[in-house]
Amino acid sequence: MPRRTIERQRTEVPAPFTNILGFRELFGKQNVPDLDLLRVHLANQGRLDMVAIREILDRTTIILSKESNLLLINGKVTVVGALHGHFYDLLTILKKTQTVPDTKLLFLGSYVHNGNFGVETVIFLLTMKLLNPNQVFLLRGSQDCRTVAELQFKQECLTKYCKLAFYWIMDAFDSLPLAAVVNGNVFCVHGGISSRLKSMQDIEKINRFREPPKKGLFTDLLWSDLNYEETEDGNQMQKRFSFNQDRRISVYFSLRALFEFLYSNNFRLLVRSNQLLSEGAYFHGTTDDGTIRYPFVSLCSASNVMNYRNKGGYLFVTPTTVGLRQIAWVPQPYILPNGMNAFDWSLSFLMKKVVLILADLLDVEEGLLQIDIKKHKHIQTLKSQGYPLSLLKIDRKKLAAYIAQREKERTQILRIEKMSASENRIRN
Repeated sequence: MPRRTIERQRTEVPAPFTNILGFRELFGKQNVPDLDLLRVHLANQGRLDMVAIREILDRTTIILSKESNLLLINGKVTVVGALHGHFYDLLTILKKTQTVPDTKLLFLGSYVHNGNFGVETVIFLLTMKLLNPNQVFLLRGSQDCRTVAELQFKQECLTKYCKLAFYWIMDAFDSLPLAAVVNGNVFCVHGGISSRLKSMQDIEKINRFREPPKKGLFTDLLWSDLNYEETEDGNQMQKRFSFNQDRRISVYFSLRALFEFLYSNNFRLLVRSNQLLSEGAYFHGTTDDGTIRYPFVSLCSASNVMNYRNKGGYLFVTPTTVGLRQIAWVPQPYILPNGMNAFDWSLSFLMKKVVLILADLLDVEEGLLQIDIKKHKHIQTLKSQGYPLSLLKIDRKKLAAYIAQREKERTQILRIEKMSASENRIRN
């Protein structure tokens, strides 16, 4: 018998921390959060109490709100792209950057969505900002708004904490700056440029303390894309901006628009992070000898996004050089869909199998439906009403789907009741 069939590759996995890290333990006598303690606790899937979360968010939001829309950063800077809730990728990048002293950190947004550890990523980054406000800089991304976060991140907050945590984090996102200039010549933003962006003063005029609108400069900074498909001799080259058909929001900007923007503002490079990339970074127009023809770099620092098996990438920028660093796929704890526990996850599966077994025992023909299963929920009820079992013909798949839907509704009701009880404890 092959070895792999009789022995597990890993005989055990560490259990998640079950203790709640409280405010007093995290902040200590000095009233300052212990970053190392927080790192270990979150890396082991530990949770914080709501008081500690609120304190971190409130303090950091005050710092963020005092920063301008456009950050000016000088020196050696590590530029990190979208993390998408990949907390363990973040820890890997931080471990690698610790080897370079006096390095500042610039994050380009999209801290949540697509990953299972968005809450941990946000809390840890905000704590880093709180402790090192002049070394850590955070920009807003396209995923860091309510309209997108409602799709997945809200469910993560409800599973791990409650809806108050989601609302608090969204309020903190409203304070994030929108763009940065590194060493005077590298423009960094999550999305791209806009037809409404003529100078850096236009960014400063934006009211960023709100949800991004459906269109405008604010939206384009988060969502716009370079039109990769155009060619120098094509008609598209003459059109600087066009509607973004892929995203159904914001615009495409052409190479011509990019050149004009960089030239008019004395920039040599634009760095953005609103794209999934197989190698973690894309230098648009890089030639065989390594020179950059078109000064445009797109980053994605999260590895294996949605099992895409991509690498993560980040930049190391100095006043004279720009270097790419990559990380391979980083292992992380497995999380069931929507953060379900094993019992909730397996119940619907178990019910489907029970129904199929019951149907087989009754010798029910598959593919036929003569009885409304919404009116007759159980086989015994049908039998008591005089239906001969030999003539009973039920579509097994539809019956299983119906029962599974009822179990899903029951699970949601239990979850809502649990969240309501948690919120009542917080208010009291």
